[in-house]
Amino acid sequence: MKQIKYIVFGAFSLLTMVTTSCNNFLEEEPLDLKTDGQFWTSDADAQSAVNMVYSGGVPYLYGGRNTGWQPTRLMYNGLLSGLFTDDKKDGDFSANMETLNINFQTVAGDVGELWREPYVSIGRCNVLAQRLPQMVQEGIISEDRKNELMAQVYFFRAWSYFFLIKEFGCKDGEAAGGGNGGVPLVLEPYETTNPDVINKPRASIVTVYEQIEKDLKEAIKYLPNTTFYENGCRITRPAAQALLASVYLQWAGYPLQNTAKYAEAATMAENIINGNSGHTLEQSDDDGTNQQSAFNKIKNDKTSKEIIYAIEYDEALNQGNPYINSCMTNQATTWVEDDKSKVFATSVLANMYHASNVILDSYVDGDVRMKEKNFFFTTYISKSGKVFQCNQYDNWFWFEDYAMINSKGSSLNFPVFRLAEVYLIAAEALLKQATPNPDKARNYVAEVRKRAFTVNGILNDNYSLPDPITIDDVLTERLHELPLELKVWDDIRRTHLYPQLQSDNSLKWVDISTAETYNKRDNKTFKNNLHMLLWPIPQSAMERNPNLTQNPGY
Repeated sequence: MKQIKYIVFGAFSLLTMVTTSCNNFLEEEPLDLKTDGQFWTSDADAQSAVNMVYSGGVPYLYGGRNTGWQPTRLMYNGLLSGLFTDDKKDGDFSANMETLNINFQTVAGDVGELWREPYVSIGRCNVLAQRLPQMVQEGIISEDRKNELMAQVYFFRAWSYFFLIKEFGCKDGEAAGGGNGGVPLVLEPYETTNPDVINKPRASIVTVYEQIEKDLKEAIKYLPNTTFYENGCRITRPAAQALLASVYLQWAGYPLQNTAKYAEAATMAENIINGNSGHTLEQSDDDGTNQQSAFNKIKNDKTSKEIIYAIEYDEALNQGNPYINSCMTNQATTWVEDDKSKVFATSVLANMYHASNVILDSYVDGDVRMKEKNFFFTTYISKSGKVFQCNQYDNWFWFEDYAMINSKGSSLNFPVFRLAEVYLIAAEALLKQATPNPDKARNYVAEVRKRAFTVNGILNDNYSLPDPITIDDVLTERLHELPLELKVWDDIRRTHLYPQLQSDNSLKWVDISTAETYNKRDNKTFKNNLHMLLWPIPQSAMERNPNLTQNPGY
């Protein structure tokens, strides 16, 4: 299935090239796609069109960057938090993060991609939502086949809108001029370039959330209840449920604080946990020594039942994972064997997402996740057996020998949702719902935390978990379990809590408006900069669409 997905990608991309090069985010590809008489005539055409939404939009942002020396788009939020740093600091972006010099001029080119790419995917999804039912009417595909394909379309459209809302959505009435706080809601292909039609204003943020919910509920009806890899790396029911659980959790937090959604987040997460889909937590057969820990299995095993959804990469199909050149400091490019040959062929290398000591020091002794070669590493043994010392904790979770030695893109997939996170979503929601269930929440956190202290069925003596647990425990566990999966800024955004390292190396999560912010110059904090929890609407988008209004504070 994977090879089919990539092979047809090239043919369909010719039809949609206008989208990726277009200046206006609302100038989608519908005119080409709808009028081309040689397309939309077979099941293969329908499949090819759906394949495109697996690579554009948010999936593209996972790897998209300005240059090989700069962070990927989805690293931006962790860098802004100060919990991660960019060692290379190539260009102005990382410097602006460190000084909190965030406005629509200083981040224009970078944030513009965060705005534009989701709308590229939305445009493709809207064309599919129109054309697939027509293919049923024309007898080209069956109703069941249409439902199968449309479920995937709904997932990616919902994900695009959820991404946009998280990055740019404020409360209604808080945008400039007291306008709506959502984003333009586009649900049909445009068949005109008339600016009076395509220049939509920001919709209500609640309306956008409701549309996301509607799309995902529709997707859940028709998606198979199985694991990601058993479904040929295509979207499954648990993937849509995981996304909807995340949507509910964020909806329940800031900026909307619709706390009734906590119960819905818990229910949706538990639908996965109890849904007999085949998903299970990986377990550790070692502590990382022979790459048989749970976290190495998650990283390396493309049959893992813990993975609910991942971005697919395969260097053999020219779809390499770009995180390989972000996994170590540039120092490693100077390493040589005793015969003077280079250890790694790659020359573009920098730890662009370096975990701060706040994170590293807060792991407890005995936690497998902090042991060598799980998420991080400090030593490397070359093919000749020579031992090299890293000059910091580098990112093992993104490291692959073959790619580094041969200067290739990595074939490691990038996890988006996995079962461990679902347990933690359920725990947070159960703690914060109207009638909290702390015992059940604690059990879910224990599933994740015990796994991290267990090797070959033996629980480390340092394992502990408070009773009752608090939101601090859940957020710390999320940070320890998902350090390199680009989740932390979403956690801070929805809770307005920021971690502070205590004298005993535990983390206390405090209101971000009073928190000491790490890795910022001139003692900058978010105290007077809470508007920076959202990005500014790109100036280029506002110039093209005069009906857009800016986020508060910009």
